[in-house]
Amino acid sequence: MAKSDSTLPAWVWLFTGVVTGLFLAFLYYLAGIKPTDRQMKDIEVSAPGLSGKESPKFDFYTLLPDREVVAPTPETPKPGKTPATLTPSANEQYVIQTGSFRSAQEADHRRAELILMGLDVKIQKVELGAGEAWHRVQVGPFQSPADLETAKSTLAENNIEHIVLRLKK
Repeated sequence: MAKSDSTLPAWVWLFTGVVTGLFLAFLYYLAGIKPTDRQMKDIEVSAPGLSGKESPKFDFYTLLPDREVVAPTPETPKPGKTPATLTPSANEQYVIQTGSFRSAQEADHRRAELILMGLDVKIQKVELGAGEAWHRVQVGPFQSPADLETAKSTLAENNIEHIVLRLKK
């Protein structure tokens, strides 16, 4: 019987087994290694955007006080007063702002909700500079306090936050 040329010598099988065993032992060793505290601190410091030196800038707190005007609540009619004394003057108009969105799609979604409630809604696009646009969703304008109160109660019943603004002419 002659040996076949396709069989491998025993030392090749032994060498392959030893290398495979060492590789598996190395993987097992790596799985058990835990990073040290110093390595974790290095990871935290090198994380982008998380450095404690930079703080976020919020312009909301400086912009809002300049633009918000709270409308006075209308008086309830007393027995001796006529309803004509409760109507605002010809140059006073009010709008109700129900939201301000960066996305025109979100503003249009809110507008659709309000239209389904039977309110007169418009979207006002405002450019704040550097290509930053906001879309304000506003209900109105209202000349009579009764219409204003009706719209406010409709929004309150549907849990929609809002502010009343007086338009300047």
